[in-house]
Amino acid sequence: MRKVSIIIVSYNVRSYVSHAIDSILKSDYNNFEIIVVDNNSYDGTCDHLKKKYKTIHVISNDTNRGFGKAVNQGAKHADGEYLFVLNPDTIIEEDTISKLIKFISMNKNIGMVGPKILNADGSLQLSCKRSFPTLKVALPKILGLDKIFPNSKWMGKYNLTYLDPSKNHTVDAISGSCMMISSSVFRKIGGFDETFFMFGEDIDICLRIWKANFEVHYFSGTKIVHYKGESVKTAPYNSRQAFYDSMDIFVDKHYSSTLSLVARFFISFGIRLNKFLASFNEKKSLFLSLLMDLIIISCSFSLAVYFRFGNFDPIFDSHGLVPIVYVALWLSVYSYLQLYSRYILSYSRALMGTVIGFLLAVLFTYFFKQIAYSRLVIINASTLIALFLPGWRIFTHYLISRGYFRSVNQSKSLLFARKTIVLGSDIEGVRIAESILNRFDSGLDLIGYIDKNYQEENNNLPIPFLGKLNEARQLIHTHRINEIIFSSTSFSNKEILDFMDKTRDLRLIYRMVPSEQDILLGKSNVEDIGGISFINIEYNFYQKFHKFSKRIFDIIISILLLIILSPIILFYISLGRLVKIQFGGEAGIIINARIFKTSNKLIRDIPLLFDVLKGNISIVGSKLVNSDETSPRILCKPGITGLERLKNIKLESETRKSAQQYYIQNQNLKLDVEIIIKTLLNG
Repeated sequence: MRKVSIIIVSYNVRSYVSHAIDSILKSDYNNFEIIVVDNNSYDGTCDHLKKKYKTIHVISNDTNRGFGKAVNQGAKHADGEYLFVLNPDTIIEEDTISKLIKFISMNKNIGMVGPKILNADGSLQLSCKRSFPTLKVALPKILGLDKIFPNSKWMGKYNLTYLDPSKNHTVDAISGSCMMISSSVFRKIGGFDETFFMFGEDIDICLRIWKANFEVHYFSGTKIVHYKGESVKTAPYNSRQAFYDSMDIFVDKHYSSTLSLVARFFISFGIRLNKFLASFNEKKSLFLSLLMDLIIISCSFSLAVYFRFGNFDPIFDSHGLVPIVYVALWLSVYSYLQLYSRYILSYSRALMGTVIGFLLAVLFTYFFKQIAYSRLVIINASTLIALFLPGWRIFTHYLISRGYFRSVNQSKSLLFARKTIVLGSDIEGVRIAESILNRFDSGLDLIGYIDKNYQEENNNLPIPFLGKLNEARQLIHTHRINEIIFSSTSFSNKEILDFMDKTRDLRLIYRMVPSEQDILLGKSNVEDIGGISFINIEYNFYQKFHKFSKRIFDIIISILLLIILSPIILFYISLGRLVKIQFGGEAGIIINARIFKTSNKLIRDIPLLFDVLKGNISIVGSKLVNSDETSPRILCKPGITGLERLKNIKLESETRKSAQQYYIQNQNLKLDVEIIIKTLLNG
């Protein structure tokens, strides 16, 4: 059995590299050595690896030497017949090494081979097979024609998208994230060119392999997952600029001087074009949200004027200047609340901004009567704005939760929790489900399990068993699933990757949970002071802004609900259903209140709205605890509803305490709105 030297270059990806090594250790090929070259990570990667894995060779650099130089460094310590260069943010199948060795050893002309590479969402990572960046190849890529005509032999030449990814192909180049090369060929061509710090070194080595009369192949018979760019996220430089700098080095090295000049022009053009497109994409959501709000506010005022006067003459009489003033007023408020920067899709801030805008507009009509609209116009316009401006944001959240759009930062929303299935109902699968069920910040709505077979001993599962693996596609459609969590002990890496590959058209989010991974509760940050690491816990609930906004919110909502529900209130009072209760409040105080005597929980709690107005309780808070309990543990003001009421499982006392703790740490109007709506939906 031929020996393989596996070389992994790491930079601040401790958890990822550990997961990658675990997948290697599951391999059906056992004649290998693992060499990790760490480029001066500051996240404790080296200590972690040395402690967890006793048999691997860890090389710790005092500076970041770049990818190519680090691989060459690892190759000097390798004694394998083949070198297997692997990125730290990857997971391989159990048969990846054995199949690649078998394939590369079949033909002496093959100098390098790479497998099929999947993204984290199961889609094909296009860089796993590509052509050299000549002018003819690069031009459709620069102009974006490769995305429009991916099956065209010319338009799709750069990433060879016209080739069937399920078949083997001879290609110009493969991805540096996973490549197997003969040690003799590696030494013959001089290894990686260390001029390339990051990016471009894989294309360069592939070209030099071809020049040395060896072939480069794409092999579809095995797969890996590559969480692309994890090391780049922590790198202190512009990765996009680093990529184009590498392309510049490549052109200068391999093209003639005349061709180099022309090629460099197009590369420079490509840099500027891609920078513009990248900048536009980053600001696209900002521009679109601003435009949407501008349209809504303008239309709301126009309709309000029409409702009041029966025509649009007041707008034309002022030459549109008066509406512009009001539109600018509202937009300024939203901008102050960071609705066009950090909190673009925050419907709670949009609602708060509408209330503040209304109050300012009323003041405006008082002090500037010469250019003021009637207060009825202001009220009607504010009502429409309050309806549609947060409304389109809520609808956008709904579309994201259903997978129509992919959010870069997945929102941990209670209201729009992502429907999730756990693949694997073994002990690890139960652990995963119970951990998620006992958390309030996961953003996941667990629907049930899917497994290869149903086991009779699994009748006490924390979530339902939905069906077998061969029914997975149908179950995903039926339950409108957004996310899949794999139990790594129920399924092999090959089975997981096969499932991802077969369901990549469903636009799912896939997750794998290492067995040793802990799940943390709450919101915190780590701060180093004098060499000591402190964990700072933020408590939003106790901040003045949050306390003030929450109180205003409670007053407004309780008044509106009391007005709307007044017929029900009068009806139940006439039936004599009003009863007294006592429950514990903050600091051990006893609160006397009234509720309706009925089995319907929503109707039962309506009289508590009067206590909300008094300030005794909140609409959203901790659970109402009976006053006769010996030591009621209340961390925040009691509420009519709260996080504890949303769970469909019986919560242990510690979990209830964790729910209160999570709430006071993360309280904001968005969370309160979600809890209220979720409560109404749950009945």
